[in-house]
Amino acid sequence: MKSSLTRFLFILVIATGSPAFARDIDWPVPLAEIPIRILDNRIVINARIADYQLELVLDTGASSSALFQSTKQDFADLVTERRAEIVFPALDETVSGSRLKTMPIYLGDHTYLPDRLLRIERRPPIGDRLNFRFDGVLGQDFFEQYVVEIEPKTNMLRLYTSGEKLKKKFKTILKLHMRGTAPHIRFRSKLPWEQTAVTKELLLDTGYPGAIAIWERSHFNQAARGENKKKLRAENKGIFTWANFKIGRMRFTRTPIFLAPKEPKQVQERDGLIGANILAQFHHVIDFKSERLMLQGTSFGYKRIDGYLYTLNNEAFLVKRFTESAGAVSKFILE
Repeated sequence: MKSSLTRFLFILVIATGSPAFARDIDWPVPLAEIPIRILDNRIVINARIADYQLELVLDTGASSSALFQSTKQDFADLVTERRAEIVFPALDETVSGSRLKTMPIYLGDHTYLPDRLLRIERRPPIGDRLNFRFDGVLGQDFFEQYVVEIEPKTNMLRLYTSGEKLKKKFKTILKLHMRGTAPHIRFRSKLPWEQTAVTKELLLDTGYPGAIAIWERSHFNQAARGENKKKLRAENKGIFTWANFKIGRMRFTRTPIFLAPKEPKQVQERDGLIGANILAQFHHVIDFKSERLMLQGTSFGYKRIDGYLYTLNNEAFLVKRFTESAGAVSKFILE
């Protein structure tokens, strides 16, 4: 899911105040430990299906796991069962593909049997956007089968049986509000133009490399005051600004927020996305069955993120700063 990347340095501050994570004798034994790498904040793992060597991204925003046909790998010899579709909310696209016959995906020494794996044909422009330096995604069906622990500092992913309890070691536990198989996080926040803190619901989308994106129209309209809003929308130009927020006792400062110029057709009443840029800073666990996102502060301290602003859908954008006297420093508190 290719995003427009524009050079713009900013800093994320994490106040950890907690010791390094320690395991004890009672800690569950994982089904698998799999090396990972971080690509534009996203978690990438090496995998194999049939004779194909793959690089797959963990994507809680994709309704199904999928392989992307490309000039490098077309997956033409994999057996299909029927036509199917996959939803990519961040791209505002529903993409046609083929449902593949059930076959194992090998993740190191572990075998994963996806229950709804798709093959998506390479067709511009969506093909170019989906084939962004990886071969596919492990979507919501993957997270339904496992409790997924990710430790970015050691570049390690661990899989546990769905329902395994890991919460006792994590300082911050957030509720995932599930809509079907799609995980959401609810915020209480006050943006510069809001009179009081308002609850917002964001899709947890680890396939989106940015931090926070909001597409509810009223926020764009308020942020675009003094601009030609009609012209901005015609040019598909959004707005970037910054906010401070907290996750439990951990504080983020000057975190970029993208205000999209248009609401996706697949909005489903959600206000936007919270992306991989946030989770990449933490040792964390995603647990669909228990409806929990668990976070542990790291020893990163002051963390300079990758230096890019990420738009949702290759939009152009304006950068706007709001002064403190205008209520610019927004505070996001996750519920």
